[in-house]
Amino acid sequence: MRTKMRLTMAAASLAVFWLGGCGREAGEGDGQAETAPAAQAPSAQAPVSVTAGAIDQALADQGQSLMQARGCTACHTMGGGRLVGPDLSGVSERRSPDWIIAMIVNPDSMLANDETARKLLGEYFTPMANQGVTREDARALLEYFRLGDSAAK
Repeated sequence: MRTKMRLTMAAASLAVFWLGGCGREAGEGDGQAETAPAAQAPSAQAPVSVTAGAIDQALADQGQSLMQARGCTACHTMGGGRLVGPDLSGVSERRSPDWIIAMIVNPDSMLANDETARKLLGEYFTPMANQGVTREDARALLEYFRLGDSAAK
């Protein structure tokens, strides 16, 4: 039993180590849910404006390119089922725009401060890697998620 537990822990550690570098380029640093309070999130910034109106196709296209370029598709699908991380189909309906952007930009702080992020870690056993994504790029990813969710309706 102990050997099996040690092997499981070693495999999980290796997966976290491997995923920590996914999508990172050389020189880069490392329901409606509650959002992490700004006082607790060390790199919290002003929210990026998100409108509930029409989807910005150019921004969604940029988000789709970012999904590929950053290696997000190694852990996530859009309607293809769960992988290492959750299937992102419907995410813009399950989570608030601020929550999605905060999780993309600062997953470490979200895991430390947000109950929903901790529940996801408990379900998937692998923390989301901090890709050093800017708030503007996270906004493009959000628009891509919104486009996919609207097309699925």
